Amino acid sequence: MPMSVIVTGASSGLGLTTAGELARAGHHVILACRSGRGADAAATIKQAVPGASLEILDMDLASLASVRSAANDLVASRQSRPPLRAVICNAGVQVVEGVQRSADGYELTFATNLLGHFLLIQLLLDHIVQPGRIVIVSSGVHYGPLKSMGFPGPRWQDPRRLADPDVASLDSSPRAGRARYATSKLANLYCTYALARRLADRDITVNAFDPGLMPETRLDRNYPPGVQRLYDRLTPLLIRLIPDAKPVALSAANLAWLATASDVAGVTGAYFRGRRQYRSSKESYDPDRANSLWEASTQLVEAARERVRHTEG
Repeated sequence: MPMSVIVTGASSGLGLTTAGELARAGHHVILACRSGRGADAAATIKQAVPGASLEILDMDLASLASVRSAANDLVASRQSRPPLRAVICNAGVQVVEGVQRSADGYELTFATNLLGHFLLIQLLLDHIVQPGRIVIVSSGVHYGPLKSMGFPGPRWQDPRRLADPDVASLDSSPRAGRARYATSKLANLYCTYALARRLADRDITVNAFDPGLMPETRLDRNYPPGVQRLYDRLTPLLIRLIPDAKPVALSAANLAWLATASDVAGVTGAYFRGRRQYRSSKESYDPDRANSLWEASTQLVEAARERVRHTEG
């Protein structure tokens, strides 16, 4: 039966290819992209899947007001599409040069990769038709350098400090930027496990997905031009030689499977690599950190809303 599936970051890379997989399977796909990017994504998918059922949702995860507006629009028009049964939280940024701020004044990596998705899920929870699914894209970099080819590991601290760009600016080196990315992916796991526990009385599953290293995607877009060119040239070799490297088409097929397949009905609070469950890092199962992140995220989202109200008033 056709269902509606939201894919964030659907304008390129894993999100775009996953959206194409879902459309090919006959689902109605809601392409959640920053303004101006959805039309190109839809055109790309329809070239490969002429009968694709697609909808563009303008949404910038780095702006909590944009997330609220997009969610409100989606709920208001819910009668015009098949029931919403899955949300794929895929979008992400990695800032390696300096420190950037979100529209709400938070550190951009944390704001986009965690807070924007956190708010989107809260706003849509009561509108996901059961049985429903939420899939949050994490990454193997949360394990630390021994399991991620030397990529800096997470540097966990109070979530309010993680969201503070002034704290981040104390170390604005490229390596610190990569560590902030790894930390955000650890935060995605805390959010996954905390949400799965909170939804134990509902038929909505919540799982994390590790797509592996995907050299074909443009997560390196903020790297220096020379590094990008070298990375692009090495992509075919990396896919062949690195065990954890995956073609984006394969990761997309696995992500679409996790969001819709009957094979994983009822499975919740799990970490998937490909189509198999794995243990995430020991650090990722800390319930106190997960609860602290949940409370802090709630407060940070509300604080941003209050600032907007004060400005408008």
